Amino acid sequence: MTTATNQTRLLALGLFVFLGTFAAIVWYLMRPYGTAYFFPVHFLIGAALPFLIYAVGGTRLWFWMGMGITALVLLWFNLWGHEANGAAPRVLDWSHFAAGVVGLAGAWAVQLIYRNARPPHRPSIE
Repeated sequence: MTTATNQTRLLALGLFVFLGTFAAIVWYLMRPYGTAYFFPVHFLIGAALPFLIYAVGGTRLWFWMGMGITALVLLWFNLWGHEANGAAPRVLDWSHFAAGVVGLAGAWAVQLIYRNARPPHRPSIE
């Protein structure tokens, strides 16, 4: 792996840790109020989880695999999360669904901005 790829992987992992920690804090604070208020957690999961997978390989393929896995995780949370000790409401709450989609869109936007701001390094010929 190149130095640029390692830096990309570390930045992706750092973003996941930051957003994941924030999601855990929000989840802990919102849990006493019930699952109807978990939409910020769904947003943060949608924004953070793709970067965990992206940190494994540091390439676009790994990022898109992370987006797909995150979409499946959010779908599971929205449809069957109530069976996992109250991780989601019993009925599909559109605010949770929309928050997850906005989180995924935010993750894609961050990756797009990063990719355009820091293009891949290539050997220079002088």
